[in-house]
Amino acid sequence: MTRSVLIVEDGLSSFLLPAVRSLGTAGWTVGLAGPRPSRTAGSRWVSRTHVVPPAEQGLEPFAAAVRAACLEGGYSLVFGGDDVEVLALSAARDQIPAGVPYAPHEHVLRAIDKLELTRAAEAAGLTTPATEAATPEAVQRASLPVFAKARLHWAPGTAGNRGRLAAVHCATRADLVAAVADMEASGASVALQAPVSGDLMAVTVLCDADSAMIARSQQVATRLSPYFRTSTRAVTVSPDPQLLAQVQVLLADLRWTGIANLQFLRPPGGAPHLIDLNGRFYGSLALAIEAGLDLPAWWADLATGRTPPSGVVGRPGRRYQALEEDLRRARAERRGGLARDLAGTVLTAARSTHSTWDRRDLRPAVARALHLLGQQRRR
Repeated sequence: MTRSVLIVEDGLSSFLLPAVRSLGTAGWTVGLAGPRPSRTAGSRWVSRTHVVPPAEQGLEPFAAAVRAACLEGGYSLVFGGDDVEVLALSAARDQIPAGVPYAPHEHVLRAIDKLELTRAAEAAGLTTPATEAATPEAVQRASLPVFAKARLHWAPGTAGNRGRLAAVHCATRADLVAAVADMEASGASVALQAPVSGDLMAVTVLCDADSAMIARSQQVATRLSPYFRTSTRAVTVSPDPQLLAQVQVLLADLRWTGIANLQFLRPPGGAPHLIDLNGRFYGSLALAIEAGLDLPAWWADLATGRTPPSGVVGRPGRRYQALEEDLRRARAERRGGLARDLAGTVLTAARSTHSTWDRRDLRPAVARALHLLGQQRRR
């Protein structure tokens, strides 16, 4: 079997660069497909690119374009870049002449569906925010404030919706009614979720075909974006054995295989609350790789019958920074003053791993810097 892999993306994500680098340095030929040129396409490890329309415009055109790309590039494996692409590839796997390395489709839906994930997590002993379907009765009785969330960012088989629906924090009943109506008008089923405050943390694992964890890492965020509430800085820590045991029960129930990045919020003095599961490449993937878990390459090996390392635990104390977003955070928060926060952010960059910056693969970082400079000049 040829060692060639296609990643289908939306053209907007920077976190695919570490995946491409992992696969490329492990000897995989990497192709990239999407509706528009992307930052990732500039990597030295991308051998060719293909045009694939967004799945939101229709599953059939998407599947036909992926099939054509696989035949043209001779790819043996195809990954989705974000949730929409994962869902679309999973739904259309019978039409694609390459391996689609995900659990059976009903389990992919269950893992990504926010309400179904919550139910499965509770059964596994994990703590979750109170979550329920946004029925008319639930909307009227829900305690405020509450989050309205699309259960799936996009449902396979629907076309014409905008996809990737952001959660909406609703402080009033009128806000909630409007948010639910807007999401439903876009074709989404909606869940209501109680807000949880606490420290953002994550557990990342790689599961084999039997859903057993063969690699694991844990991290905590040390800075958060004030705009997206995602980590702009994070550090790896020693994994919590009890939490890992509960995660293993959940992933076995979901029959998961491949990468699973589980996001938690830990309230002061409380148990971590599971808030999301990314069954794909994810934002701080570079941190797990830096900690010794070459997850994309190992996932590709698993999916093609090869045997990756097993029992690997991520090294603690490795640091990650999303530099561009961390600079935006510093401008907004100004911890100790603007100059001090900006200086600390730049100093942190030198001792951290990044999604875009990599001295062995400079073109994406240079192109991004020139793009940002051009934007600043136009302003």
